[in-house]
Amino acid sequence: MSKLFIIAGNTGAGKTTYAAKLAQQENAYVFSGDEWMKNLFIMDLPDPPSYEWALERTERIETQILNESLKLLDRKINVVLDIGFFAKSQRERVRNFYYRHGLDAITHYLDVDKETRWVRVDERNTQQNENYQFQVTRETFEFCETIFEPVKTDEKNTIIVTSS
Repeated sequence: MSKLFIIAGNTGAGKTTYAAKLAQQENAYVFSGDEWMKNLFIMDLPDPPSYEWALERTERIETQILNESLKLLDRKINVVLDIGFFAKSQRERVRNFYYRHGLDAITHYLDVDKETRWVRVDERNTQQNENYQFQVTRETFEFCETIFEPVKTDEKNTIIVTSS
């Protein structure tokens, strides 16, 4: 049976790095929402940026990733989902989607303090390393602080990963 992993965490928590390491360990394919956003939509980002605009496109990306992931899982290929999972309702919706297809997801929640996350984001913006997809301003980072819903231990199949 194939394995399915959900990676959740706020901006700068290290989701993409963690997803890549987990994929290596589990011989899994990673779906990265930021990568899809960059390649499909970021060139059309309105000025000033709009949360509603981004949310609509993120939802489209999620739909396509879920459908594509089922094809891999059907072929017994493990899957790691690195698509943010900022809202509890999104995590539940995705877990229920897979449950309806006879699959259980394991959530890995990266619980990292705000200061550490901002340092990571600032470094990523400056260095534009392999995990860089687009600029995250301090304003965007702070906005994400207001919309992120931390994962609670009562969420099904959850592993809390802490980092200093």
